[in-house]
Amino acid sequence: MIHVHVAVVKNIKIVVVNNYQRMWLYCVHPFFRKEKIYMGDVNIRFLKNSDKDYKLLEKWYQKEEIYSSFEQRKLTFEEIKEKYYPRTFKNAKIPVYIIEYKNIPVGIIQYKLVQDREKELYKLVGDNIYELDIFIGELKFHNKGIGSTAINILSKILYEEKNAKILIMCPLKSNAKAIKCYQKCGFIIKKYFKDKDTIGVMQEYALMIK
Repeated sequence: MIHVHVAVVKNIKIVVVNNYQRMWLYCVHPFFRKEKIYMGDVNIRFLKNSDKDYKLLEKWYQKEEIYSSFEQRKLTFEEIKEKYYPRTFKNAKIPVYIIEYKNIPVGIIQYKLVQDREKELYKLVGDNIYELDIFIGELKFHNKGIGSTAINILSKILYEEKNAKILIMCPLKSNAKAIKCYQKCGFIIKKYFKDKDTIGVMQEYALMIK
């Protein structure tokens, strides 16, 4: 049985959905694109077009453990703003969420609709196939289950709001830590493939699906 409770506090609608297994808390402001979705101590919220959020990304992109698997190089504040500003739009092609742990920003998670060129590369057919990508930028919060929880939150959104049929993630084949995390979330390795990374270097990736 599912119980839904709705309350309005200072023009913010709060919806609590309790299915006796997990409690989901949605905080939605009627005038602004604000939403937080919680699972335990972890929540995700939309990336904001603000220097504060861009500076978080700048800080995280200076860490080799992060950029080596995500962007392959450090990014400047200007590069981050240029790249991520379009992703703050309401109808962004690649929506980005800040991951928070006990309301502390610790990383990002994003998704995109897989296009025809990528379907051909991945040898996938069908519609409503979404690709997720994630990193936890605060290294001291690694190995706490935050990443897997954020993936589960976003997966639920994509299944329920985007009618997703297939979800995929494509970590580097050498990134054993990421692969283990994604397997924990129900993804399985379908195949390995080669493609160029963001700086044009050919890399080998694991195609993981669920």
